[in-house]
Amino acid sequence: MIAYLRGTLLVRDGDGVLVVAHGVGYELRMPASALARLAPSGTEVELYVHTSVREDAIDLYGFGTLPERSLFRLLLGVPKVGPGLALLIMSALSAAEMARAVQRQDHAVFTRVKGIGKKTAENLLFHLKDRALEIAATAAELEAEDRVISPPPGDELVAALVALGYRAAQAEDAAQRARDRLPGAELDPLVREALRLVRQA
Repeated sequence: MIAYLRGTLLVRDGDGVLVVAHGVGYELRMPASALARLAPSGTEVELYVHTSVREDAIDLYGFGTLPERSLFRLLLGVPKVGPGLALLIMSALSAAEMARAVQRQDHAVFTRVKGIGKKTAENLLFHLKDRALEIAATAAELEAEDRVISPPPGDELVAALVALGYRAAQAEDAAQRARDRLPGAELDPLVREALRLVRQA
């Protein structure tokens, strides 16, 4: 199974790329957001890869970051969602938009994606409802990686809360109180604690 690839970006074609590594060319499909961040053709690229093995084909999907690949795999865990639909969703919606839609059970957000009707949107919301915090944490990681300047400590926690729909000031206050209660905790328990504090307020 191919999990990581470093080589020369030879060709861009629609939602795919051809990367040459050690004389072998690899075709990968990618979400639009990851494609937009790629360096120009002819330069070296590093991609995290999801390998899909079927009876008649082996398909590769490329991502610029590990959080993007994790989000892709999370979507694949939803029944009736295959790699093609997962790519469409990631190309049309940011992780933050997904997190808010799942948290609020908002069908309209997913039905904006071409090819997704109400029934598919309901299926996504139902199976992702227990993963909203995970999606929000992924959104925070992606936003942190996109910043030119390193974020201050705790900023990922604030970003996760904002991704779930809370105002920035409210998120900052809840994040600080959560860190005070759980010093040194990982992001997921901090998000849960911050949400609990916000709901108690």
